[in-house]
Amino acid sequence: MNLKPTQEKNQKLPLERAIKALKDARSKLERYENQSKEPIAIIGMGCRVPGGASIPEAFWDILQNGVDAITEVPPDRWPINKYYDSDPTTPGKISTRYGGFVEQLQEFDANFFGISPKETIHLDPQQRLLLEVSWEALERSGINPQQLTGTSTGVFVGICGSDYTQKILTQVTLNKLMPI
Repeated sequence: MNLKPTQEKNQKLPLERAIKALKDARSKLERYENQSKEPIAIIGMGCRVPGGASIPEAFWDILQNGVDAITEVPPDRWPINKYYDSDPTTPGKISTRYGGFVEQLQEFDANFFGISPKETIHLDPQQRLLLEVSWEALERSGINPQQLTGTSTGVFVGICGSDYTQKILTQVTLNKLMPI
């Protein structure tokens, strides 16, 4: 098939654009791959895990020694006999008496974080722990938190669950319906 020079050029242009786009994409991909290989430094860590570990060294001991941190539900958590049924198909019941429980949930220094006693009552225990453990991680890093302002520093924390929020909302709704 004989093409005129203009037809041949018109066919090459899309192909040249596609080749350039592929080269650009490859270059961009290489940049992203190299970024993922940049070193990171974990310089501070805090934790609260079942088994009584409230510092990373204690957590490491639990791991190294193969400690089983699963216990029966502590009496101060909930009345296990009210919620337990050995039949897992029983609606509204749990079929185990055991779990991994973090200790010392009530030992929260609200004043340190500038939180009023009234606010503390409604603060989810998980959020209390998150504040404490995040602060401990900063302390253990040896860095003054005010020095982080304006720096390229990442602080990664994790928390999940909304059951406490549901509990508080239920209480608020009940109090509105039936004031004490």
